[in-house]
Amino acid sequence: MLGKIIFNADAFGISKGVNQAVVKAYEQGLLNSASLMVNQKCTKEAVDLSENMPNLKMGLHINLTNEQSCLSKNEIPLLVDKNGKFKNGFAKLLWLSVFKYKQLKEQAQKEIEAQIVQTQALHVSLDHVDSYRHVHMIPAIFAAVKELAEKYNIKRIRTVKECGLLTAKCSKGFSYLFNGGIIKYCLLRFLDIINGYDSCVYSYTMLYDGRLSENCLHKVLIPQGFKAVEVMTHPGLPEIDKKYSEDVFDCSILSDWRQKELQTLLNKQIADNFVFGAKYPWPLNWYIFLENMWFKWPQKLRFLLVGGFNTVFAYSLFALFFAVAHLPYMWALIIQNIITINFSIFTMRYYVFQSKGNFLQEYCKAWGYLWMFFFNSIALTFWVEVCHIYELWAQAIYLVISTVMTYLLHKYFSFYKKIKEK
Repeated sequence: MLGKIIFNADAFGISKGVNQAVVKAYEQGLLNSASLMVNQKCTKEAVDLSENMPNLKMGLHINLTNEQSCLSKNEIPLLVDKNGKFKNGFAKLLWLSVFKYKQLKEQAQKEIEAQIVQTQALHVSLDHVDSYRHVHMIPAIFAAVKELAEKYNIKRIRTVKECGLLTAKCSKGFSYLFNGGIIKYCLLRFLDIINGYDSCVYSYTMLYDGRLSENCLHKVLIPQGFKAVEVMTHPGLPEIDKKYSEDVFDCSILSDWRQKELQTLLNKQIADNFVFGAKYPWPLNWYIFLENMWFKWPQKLRFLLVGGFNTVFAYSLFALFFAVAHLPYMWALIIQNIITINFSIFTMRYYVFQSKGNFLQEYCKAWGYLWMFFFNSIALTFWVEVCHIYELWAQAIYLVISTVMTYLLHKYFSFYKKIKEK
């Protein structure tokens, strides 16, 4: 074992049963980190208990979905109802991140900062930050968290760097295929890529979120390049919480899995199952090797190759919809553009310009080139209807011209900020 293992208990302070489970896992097991929820009835109890756990690293477990907020409705109307209770779930916050990015970021930043200040008032030094329901992974909220982490010198933000193939290869069981674990993992992994935040801390157990058994930790391989791994856990003592059921707003607190996760943390031999410096499965290992070689090439050459591929891909789609599916050429053009504009944004952003700017802003900028579609439709109609050029030849001519235009627009407009920083 050549790296650091962080066994973190989420939602410290959410209930009496969870608080007592944290104490037990710390004193008798592997627990060395916890994330505090500051706007809960049992928060003060959790802080008092932590005074007797000197080696327990404490972080903030951001809460933007349940119970009372720190700020009033007038300050954060997007987030709370008239009674000052949070009104949005993960899906609604994700929707707001797309359509009301600026407002959500501003209001989420105010509320999260209020939670940080409240934590400091309890004399808790923050080592890391994560969130209830993983809402901090939503791009607008993540942007706010990054700024606050820098402002308050918080060392670590939880990311989703887990390699699902490695987890599936080493763990015993396939419960993630049936309980939504794989869907949650794929969504959060996608958001992690969009957020573009580098971290040397590997994350584990997202596939088994809330259902972490000893079989899930039978063998844990941490890929090369990571200095630490965080194991996210949710220990609890449901028998205690059932006595205070009126204070429980989340039924998962009463789940038997809370007790099972506690038992997992009490098995100290599990720490011997972690192996640092492992290789990725061969498909990913080859991909990483090729990707490292790829980014050594000049940007213009990368664009030529990616742009060429995108051009061939766009033309193939047009030919498929027009010549094979026998759609009218204008309908074939519309469908092709919807697919290829999105595909081009992702490939250009990552494989050519390596941008880590605001994804939503860059995405909207790239879709701003919709005028190119209208130019394409006019040119295609002119060449077909007036010049009597065959539809496939006419579209081929346009795509060659548009490739050069796309490069110039992406370089000096879509991803200009990133290029300027370089």
